[in-house]
Amino acid sequence: MIHGVRNGFGWLGRLHLLFDWTAGCVAVTNPEIEELWRVVPVGTEVEITS
Repeated sequence: MIHGVRNGFGWLGRLHLLFDWTAGCVAVTNPEIEELWRVVPVGTEVEITS
């Protein structure tokens, strides 16, 4: 999944990058996830590679 920071932790901003807490997901800041929702159509396939 691609998701924003957990509710209530938006104040962390990009500090969330200092720890691997995603269990395999891609985490972005809340403003970044809001931008993704705005510009990527629902149903768009996303391939995540290393």
